[in-house]
Amino acid sequence: MQIELQQFWVLFYFVYIFLVLSAVVHMLYQRRSPQNLTVWLLTLLLLPYLGVFLYLIFGSRKVLYKRNKPNIIIPANTDNDTILPGDNRLARQIDRLLIADQIASTTRHNRVEFFDDSCRTFERFMHALQNAQQCIHIETYILELDATGQRILDALVEKARQGVEVRLLMDSIGSFALYRNPKALQALTDAGGHYAFFQPVFKNLFNSQVNLRNHRKIYLFDHHIGFTGGMNLSNDYLGTEADKPANDRWKDLLFRMEGPVLAHYHIVFNEDWFYTTEEKLPLPNQWPKHEAQGELVQAIPSGPDIHKDALFESLLQGLYAAEDDILIVSPYFIPDSSVMNALMIAIKRGVRVTLVTPEKSDHLIFDLGRSSYMRELCEAGGTLHFYKGKMLHAKLVLVDRKALMFGTANLDYRSLFINHELANWVYGEDLIEQTWQWVAKLIDNSQPYRLSASRGRRLFENFTRIFAPIL
Repeated sequence: MQIELQQFWVLFYFVYIFLVLSAVVHMLYQRRSPQNLTVWLLTLLLLPYLGVFLYLIFGSRKVLYKRNKPNIIIPANTDNDTILPGDNRLARQIDRLLIADQIASTTRHNRVEFFDDSCRTFERFMHALQNAQQCIHIETYILELDATGQRILDALVEKARQGVEVRLLMDSIGSFALYRNPKALQALTDAGGHYAFFQPVFKNLFNSQVNLRNHRKIYLFDHHIGFTGGMNLSNDYLGTEADKPANDRWKDLLFRMEGPVLAHYHIVFNEDWFYTTEEKLPLPNQWPKHEAQGELVQAIPSGPDIHKDALFESLLQGLYAAEDDILIVSPYFIPDSSVMNALMIAIKRGVRVTLVTPEKSDHLIFDLGRSSYMRELCEAGGTLHFYKGKMLHAKLVLVDRKALMFGTANLDYRSLFINHELANWVYGEDLIEQTWQWVAKLIDNSQPYRLSASRGRRLFENFTRIFAPIL
């Protein structure tokens, strides 16, 4: 009996070592950051078998996934115009980066406007939806059938009945209530519309894909109007005045776009839809073009289905190009070490670095994980503000009032390296000035970040930093 028990423990040990080594080889093959690699090694060693289980579900980033979902490649010449030598220097640098990463997504003559009022945003969104004549393609992380979500679904059903091509793609984690009980979507299919859930949870629980969520927001109406930004489709983000929650909605932005940039949004949506449903959608023969002189926009999809890390690389390029100001708005602040180093170097170069983030986000673990980074930034000379209103969910990076990055990505490891995201760089003076003034109002409704002198607090913050790279 004792010999059998010893044999069991020997087998237990060698199987565990084999699993740990397999996970380590997988991590090395994925070229992870030293911080992320170290944290996962600690998890694997300190939590026998449980650490392997957690890595199996949450540890995958790119390599294994490529066998299932091909890379999205945006070919050149979807827009006939090219960048001229006189354009913004940062725009030229990022354009080269994107081409090297197989995303030739710089376009001219776009019209971009942003909406920050939740009721006005909903009004414009519904106007575009209700006036669509050919197709409606919606890709979102969250769709909740509250007052706002139900209004949107009802409008989609009506458009499908009118013969408009309606496709609705939701993330199965973000829209888990609908994923678990999709009966409410039957009316859409009965009317001739289509829906699908990206990365089904139960199907992918044990094949290293459940961790790879689709956080993109792509709202396309026909081939000439599109929306993107931080807003999901629920009453927390947008809706009518009558449906507004008593304690208000989240503070967020949605950007409306017209022009050739929508070609790239259609490409990304079509690839995500094909991966989920195996239905190949055709692309329009001609792309819409805004006739008036408009914005130069660089659309940057990122995630496991993108060659390299284009969004991360362009962000670093923007931070290192800054000469006067870097203004960041993000609901979560757990930056990669390279991003943090770029911010610290910028401060040393005399650049004013300002961060606006919610006093309390919707995830306590992220609030704990951000503490040491905020302390480090503040001690180096950065300026930090805690927004005092309800949850701040907007995502922006402004560089020198010359460049603006907006989209779906937060300033954390998950958005920069794991999730499917979609961001944009724009360079128009009017749009940047409007956005800058919007952020100034945010700061007026914020309070300065205060450093805690407690040694215990500092120790706790440094401890949480150990596990921050896997948040």
